[in-house]
Amino acid sequence: MSEEKKNMGTEVEMPESQTDMGKDWGTGTGSGRTKLFENHADFDIYCDRERGINYIFHGPELNCTIDHLEYDPDTQHITVITNDNQRFDLGARIQWLVRPYIAKEQYLFIIRTENGDPVDGFEVLLKIKDPEITSSLN
Repeated sequence: MSEEKKNMGTEVEMPESQTDMGKDWGTGTGSGRTKLFENHADFDIYCDRERGINYIFHGPELNCTIDHLEYDPDTQHITVITNDNQRFDLGARIQWLVRPYIAKEQYLFIIRTENGDPVDGFEVLLKIKDPEITSSLN
């Protein structure tokens, strides 16, 4: 693991224990929103570090038109915002190894595949959610 971290060229927060690593694969929706993909096996996030391009590959057809995505660094979830302003959770918490590459505003590609071959795809903006400001009533 430490060799992987060294090769990445950026610091990443590594899980403290095997239990934490297991939690990192969690599929909870965070805020109770409907998931875009029911099963986290229906999609995969791939980061091409050399080219600086990120992809979301998926098998099932989307039942909506995506306007943009929003990454929340606090919950490590991506919210999908559709053209008609519906909000869906992508369907899984972003894993610790991918977070440094996802945690910046960028365009990424969403590619539908069939039997491992690309069928169609599009480019979409990934925004970063602003941290919520908590107010004190003192």
